[in-house]
Amino acid sequence: MSMYNLNSINPLDKIRLTNGIDELKNSFIKLIKTNNGEAVNLLNAENLHFPTLFLLKIEIDNLNIFDNLNLRNRTAIELTNQILEKNKKSSINKYVSSDLAQIAYSVLKWIFDTGFYDDGLSNEYDEVLDITAILLIKIYKDQTILPIIADMIFDRNRKGLFNHNLVWAFFESKDPNSLIMIANRLLSTEAKDVELASKLLSFIPGIEKNNNASKEKKYTSFLNWLEENNPFLYSTGQSLQQVNRPITYVIDLGAKYLNEYVASDTGKTLKSFTYKEAKLLNEFSKLDNDTKLLLANFSSMLYQKDRNQWNKWIHYPIKEQIRIAKSMMGGEQ
Repeated sequence: MSMYNLNSINPLDKIRLTNGIDELKNSFIKLIKTNNGEAVNLLNAENLHFPTLFLLKIEIDNLNIFDNLNLRNRTAIELTNQILEKNKKSSINKYVSSDLAQIAYSVLKWIFDTGFYDDGLSNEYDEVLDITAILLIKIYKDQTILPIIADMIFDRNRKGLFNHNLVWAFFESKDPNSLIMIANRLLSTEAKDVELASKLLSFIPGIEKNNNASKEKKYTSFLNWLEENNPFLYSTGQSLQQVNRPITYVIDLGAKYLNEYVASDTGKTLKSFTYKEAKLLNEFSKLDNDTKLLLANFSSMLYQKDRNQWNKWIHYPIKEQIRIAKSMMGGEQ
């Protein structure tokens, strides 16, 4: 479905969509020569979409009309140029950290919201979209674009296009609930969708590499895992740029053992531990990983099932806790 409303489409956008890029550039140059004011007004119109501005960047420069553009367009071109520079990190950070940070946000939002539909226009254009997505999520904490980014990730994957930056942007939201958007692709009829979703979620038990379970079973494994561990998950910051199968979230077993929620972006518990809790955690930290898993899983299960019984159990010496957990769970982890 097209995002363009033909009843309100900007004439420049319409030329691009119906007649192509070359005709857009030729028509714009002709209009500048015959009616400069009208050409600038069309560029500055509220209903212009970013791809058209991007494609006319060179013409705008050659025709020396940059100063006639409105603030949105000037900012968009400046940001685009900075993104495409080799030293883009310092120049972009300087821009978004300045007094124009809020303006930069609104322009980046416009770039993404009106530009994502034309993903694949060119390598440079895709790079602008990628960095825009990263800035919106990492700097401005805008998670409203996550569903679109998820669509773009899987669309590019089906086409064999580069999507690592978008994957990084997506996971920089550091919100475990966003994993649902990835997991939904486990049920896709597209084999490539299922393959990529399985890869991105391969750190979850039941979806590991070389796991031959059905996609429905993998999806169920994901739902159960997220429901059980969501309050105790935190982001690791790993990405596809670093490893082939990033472990993007891990469980804070100590927090799960004490049933204390953690902040998914920092991994810190949402409240300070009491002396008793700190002492328990110290003992817990000395256990081997299998025993930690056993205690954390049993503690979480008992806490949900019977708060009073959990309160008794957690005050037992840790050796007794382990004995009870093993007897109740049969050593299951």
